[in-house]
Amino acid sequence: MAVFDRIKYTGNSNESHWLIYKYPSDQLVLGSQLVVSQGQEALLFKGGEALDLFGPGTYTLTTGNLPILNKLVNLPFGGKTPFSAEIYFVNKTVNLDMKWGTSTPIPIEDPKYGLILNIGARGQYGMSIKNSRLFVSNIIGAIPNSSQKNHLLILRFFNGLINAKIKSITADYMIKKQVSFLEISQYLAELSDSFKEKLDDEFERFGIDLKNFYCISIAPSPEEYEKLREYKEELALGSKFYQQRRSLDIIEKLAENHSIDINSGKNEKNFNCFRDITHAASVQSLICSHCGAQNNTSMKFCGECGRELIKQRLCPYCGAAVSENIKFCGECGSSLITVECSTCGFINKGGSKFCGSCGQKIKV
Repeated sequence: MAVFDRIKYTGNSNESHWLIYKYPSDQLVLGSQLVVSQGQEALLFKGGEALDLFGPGTYTLTTGNLPILNKLVNLPFGGKTPFSAEIYFVNKTVNLDMKWGTSTPIPIEDPKYGLILNIGARGQYGMSIKNSRLFVSNIIGAIPNSSQKNHLLILRFFNGLINAKIKSITADYMIKKQVSFLEISQYLAELSDSFKEKLDDEFERFGIDLKNFYCISIAPSPEEYEKLREYKEELALGSKFYQQRRSLDIIEKLAENHSIDINSGKNEKNFNCFRDITHAASVQSLICSHCGAQNNTSMKFCGECGRELIKQRLCPYCGAAVSENIKFCGECGSSLITVECSTCGFINKGGSKFCGSCGQKIKV
């Protein structure tokens, strides 16, 4: 292999963001010139050990400026003595355009609304090599002979780490602050600071100075974002709305399955079916008429506001929540009077002449 008398690297004109360059020959000679440009450092390696480090300038390689190498191999004094060592040029300039992004969607539960959403995040950061010895020592195996590596090397090395930190930090932050993904854009600056704080030490372990770290976006897919937005709007209508909507959903579903006319209110069988359905939908909780909070049906006072709970039922015609002791629905005006069969105990619609369960005449 040829022995080089002038050792220099100015970068590839086609690659402005080169990061590290391994000189193609390890056959050096005392008296050779080493030229290190501004924004660079040159590091000698031998036997897997980082040795002498040179900042910007022009150097004639002698035993005087190779103290670590000389101690290791005991170079003879004077003359053009050949010796072997690897030389790595390291780009020390700052790159502020390092893009990052989650490689796959991250499932995170929205702490406000309880929905698990698949989240994507992206942003950029700035970095520079702070400790060339530490950096080269950690990534030397990824650099073949006569090879140049750009900043994609950093992206490849740290993408997994960044993804893991983004997931854990985002989830912890949102739970602690009780922030929904509908509001997260207001907290991106604060989140960015948290990301940088947690990642600083990880990058520094590899000799890298993390200049900044910005999160540009954290959001679910457009479809999931819309689902979350609609869910928020419906929640704003209160617990009563959900109970009513749930009962109506059940009624409509059963009506589809059994071809029941849910609007007529004239068919005794229909009424009994609706009554059973709405009762089943309403027994799960008792809605406070003052604050809208859901309470256990055995409770007498609201656990949220402390007011006395008024027992409610659902209108079998429209699904509205009504007090147990009223005779007509305040929403649709339908009669809520019922009559119990003295023979079998079945509850029938008010005004019924025969029991819908046993067929016996109802005694008034």
